[in-house]
Amino acid sequence: VGRSFIEFVHPKDRSTFASQITKGLILPKSVYGMQNKVSELCPVNSVSNIFCRLRHYRGYDACGFGMKDQELTYLPFSMKLVFKSINDEDGKNVYLIIQAIPCFSAYKEPNEIITKSISFIIRHIANGTLDYLDPESVPYLGYLPQDLANHNVLLMYHPEDLSYLSQIYETIVKQGEVPRTKSFRMLAQNGDYVRLESEWSSFVNPCSKKLEFIIATHHVIEGPTNSNVFQKPRNEIRKFVNFTEEMKINSKLIRENIVKIMNEVLTKPAEEAKQFMTKRCQDLSIIIESIFEESPRSEEMLRKGQGRDSEMLGGISPNHDGKSSVETPLS
Repeated sequence: VGRSFIEFVHPKDRSTFASQITKGLILPKSVYGMQNKVSELCPVNSVSNIFCRLRHYRGYDACGFGMKDQELTYLPFSMKLVFKSINDEDGKNVYLIIQAIPCFSAYKEPNEIITKSISFIIRHIANGTLDYLDPESVPYLGYLPQDLANHNVLLMYHPEDLSYLSQIYETIVKQGEVPRTKSFRMLAQNGDYVRLESEWSSFVNPCSKKLEFIIATHHVIEGPTNSNVFQKPRNEIRKFVNFTEEMKINSKLIRENIVKIMNEVLTKPAEEAKQFMTKRCQDLSIIIESIFEESPRSEEMLRKGQGRDSEMLGGISPNHDGKSSVETPLS
C-alpha cells in the first residue's frame, strides 16, 4: 500500500501502460487561460484493455533474506483500466481502477493436438513488418501485442517451411487471397514452434497499385513441445541455434525473395484496380466530350426558341414603339 503501481509492471511494458492511462489526460487551457481540473477532463467511465506483465510477489517465507539475489519473476495479465469519479473526504476525485486477469497458456501438454482452436489474426505490411497482433493470439503464442511491435513476421516462420510459404506469398500477391493452407510452424514466445493452418488475404492500394498489407487468419492445430508459451526462452536467439549455417543462409535468401515478391510481382488485384481506374477515366472522358458537344446545340436551340417567341408575340419590334408590325383587321 502506498507504492506506485507502475513499479510492479515489467520494464518492457511500462511505456505501454503509461501511454494507455495518459490518453485523454492532456490539459487544454480554458477560455480564461487557466487549466481545467483533472477531475473535469478525465475520461470518466471510459474503458481500455491492455496486456502487461506484473511482478510476482516474493515473500520472506520462500526466499528468506536472500530476496535480492533472486531473479524477478513476472506473470502476464489482461488488464481492464477504468477511470472512476468518486466523492470522498477531499471532494470529487478521479481514480484509476484496474482489473487484472492472469493469462494462462492454452496448452496442457507437449505437442498437444488442438481440435477446437480459436482463430486469430496477424497483419503485416509489404516488407514483413508486423503491424497488428490479435489479442486472441496471446494464450496460443505467448507474445503480448507490444512484444511484436515493428517485428518482422518472416522471422517467426520455421526455416524448413519457408520454401512452401514463399509459394503461398506468391499466390497471395498474384491472386489476392489463398484458402486454408497446409500446416506450417510459427515461433512461440518460449522458443518452441506451434503448427498452424491459415487463410490469407491482401489489400492493394487502388491509387498506387501497390500491395499495402497481408492479413492471415491462423488456426492452431498442434501446440509446442514446451506447453507453457509464457515461459522465458531457453536462449535469446531461440531455437535458431539448432540450425546449420547453410540453413540460416538459405532462410535469409528466401525471406529476401518473399519481400521482393510482395513488392515487385504484378498482382491480380492491382491489375483489376488499374483496369477499373482506366475504365473510370474513359467514362469520364466520354461524359466531358458529350457535354462539349451538347453546348453548341443548346445555344442554337436557344436562338431558335427566341425566334419562335417573337413570332408568337406578333413580331414586336423595338423600332415600332410597341406597335405590332402586322395589322390585323377587325372582324
